[in-house]
Amino acid sequence: MDDFRGKVVAVTGAASGLGAEIARAFARRGARLELCDVDSDRLCGICRELERAGAEVSMEVVDVSRAEQVGAWSEHVLERSGAVDVLVNNAGVTCAGRFEALTLDDWEWIAGIDFWGVIYGCHFFYPRMKERGRGHIVNISSAAAHAPLPLMSAYGTLKAAVLAFSQSLRGEGAAYGIGVSVVCPGAMNTNIADSMRLISPAGRMSLDPKAMEGSRTVRFLRGSIGTPARVAEQVVRAVERDRGIVNAGIETKLLDLFWRVNRRLAVAGLRTSLRLIDRHL
Repeated sequence: MDDFRGKVVAVTGAASGLGAEIARAFARRGARLELCDVDSDRLCGICRELERAGAEVSMEVVDVSRAEQVGAWSEHVLERSGAVDVLVNNAGVTCAGRFEALTLDDWEWIAGIDFWGVIYGCHFFYPRMKERGRGHIVNISSAAAHAPLPLMSAYGTLKAAVLAFSQSLRGEGAAYGIGVSVVCPGAMNTNIADSMRLISPAGRMSLDPKAMEGSRTVRFLRGSIGTPARVAEQVVRAVERDRGIVNAGIETKLLDLFWRVNRRLAVAGLRTSLRLIDRHL
């Protein structure tokens, strides 16, 4: 798929960050956009911006962790547009902390968005693509899917599940003319830190996003080398070239390579990182 003029592109988590940049990237190429997010104010803002730039955009407030809301959105999209050519399951959150500090509520919260949001999107849109015999799905995973990272047992587990699921679905979809790509970005300067749950048993770091604004964690995320705009272009190229796995960012490629080459050394590095992190949590 190398011409997006008139094509319908649906993006979840499109109100800001990577989702907004993905919407902008497809809009520049003439796509008609179907956007959803749980943040209505930011979603309205990106829609107004894209409409001023000449794009055709529809929006809907959707919690991707709720199957009935994703299902209703898919029906509304098909009623408005007739079909979806590209689906980007982008919505995501993060939760950091040692495993024993995480509650079941923490696991259910992050799993509902990062994993089930992807499953629900594919569940409701994939069969329609299969009926048409064409379409492309992009699922956003993470560098954390490739190797264990400090305090990221929940996030890494679910992003690894997205990676594995996408590879399986790619194999199935190929028989029906459906492409499936999974994009694994590294750390990016997005507002995902605003919704991050940081579980700190010792209480030395606040869980309030506003209070966390000056923290080392947030400063790292805000000032990292990855940019959402750059990753968004890689999402577009993944669809154009029907790429299976896209490791977006040098840190993702290095992490993947490091884990493959020497897992024992990688685990030793993880232990050292945890000891250093414990001084601040």
